[in-house]
Amino acid sequence: MKNVIANLRELFLWSDSEPNEILIGVLHAFVLPFAVLEIGNLWFIQILAVGAGIFQLYSVGTKDIWCRRLACIIAMVISSATVVNYITAGMMKGSQLGWFLILIFTLWNLIRVSKEYHYKNG
Repeated sequence: MKNVIANLRELFLWSDSEPNEILIGVLHAFVLPFAVLEIGNLWFIQILAVGAGIFQLYSVGTKDIWCRRLACIIAMVISSATVVNYITAGMMKGSQLGWFLILIFTLWNLIRVSKEYHYKNG
């Protein structure tokens, strides 16, 4: 069990996050703008989400760690705003809990990409 915990910790801190970054980019750009329609007219989140998602996909594609870190920070803001809006609307239950999971993964990506950024720029 000790090895399992050590391996999970290592994966959490050092594994590649590009697949998660791509997933979050796609969700923000193409799913979130439609999902928040159930809350109401949140055009500012819809516009920011599309831009942030496309920027995240671009950042992963360039392999520029500074750009990826910035995209992860922006994704964290979008994910946080999404969760706050769902909570405020009293809708953070059932399938909407998936957006809370996305928030956790954006935090995870931000931690990993920031560690890589600081490692490379020492």
